Amino acid sequence: MKHFFCLVTALAMSVGAVYAQLSEGTKVGVATGKGLNADRPGVFWSSPTESSNVIGDFYIDSLWREGSVKLNAPVTQFGGLESDSLAGITIRYNVLNDELEVLAKKNDIRVIKSSYLKSFETKNNGTPQRFTSIRSLAPNTDLKGVCEVLSSGKLTLIKHYKPRITKPNYNPGFGTGQKNTIVRLDSDYYVISNGKSEKLNAGKKAVLAVMGDKEKEVDAYLKENKAALKSDLVLKGVFDFYNKK
Repeated sequence: MKHFFCLVTALAMSVGAVYAQLSEGTKVGVATGKGLNADRPGVFWSSPTESSNVIGDFYIDSLWREGSVKLNAPVTQFGGLESDSLAGITIRYNVLNDELEVLAKKNDIRVIKSSYLKSFETKNNGTPQRFTSIRSLAPNTDLKGVCEVLSSGKLTLIKHYKPRITKPNYNPGFGTGQKNTIVRLDSDYYVISNGKSEKLNAGKKAVLAVMGDKEKEVDAYLKENKAALKSDLVLKGVFDFYNKK
């Protein structure tokens, strides 16, 4: 209950600004409560995007996970204290809408826009996952939203998620084509170094190129571990090895 009220008060401060910054993916079910005694107490909130015109994949992980959140700046929370953190809450990230959904209670979902997020963490089957605002890592990047941080250090490896949108192509005259907008989740790897991002094609040649100062050691690691660079876990292992050398 304590975390619920912290969330309520934290989000209440950003109602007007958030409403003005809605993405195209979210203009559904937006409302404002009337105060702490109301059912939805004075915060920006939205139900999950439900539209007969948009179908597909919107979430990094569609399952609700317990997690914690770091905001860009401290806000006044329940009891009058300021904090930039929320913990013990249930969350999932909507890539299409570029917002973190928070399950405040059954059938009551709040959102935090990515522009207010510094980072958040969840656990997937016991494995920690860390996500952060990509512009906090690379201030001058053109990339938007959040990214998953796979390895941190001299070379930070991230996975950036983005929606791929296919517009309707229905032809009423022939009754053919797709009536709905279809969303598919896509992702790319990037390497962050000195505040700059560079897209990474996950292959041995590309990995050795970005790790040129330790190319021999990394090459030996790849051969010893017979590392096929085809998964997040294997890539993380290579970058962790490089960053610890």
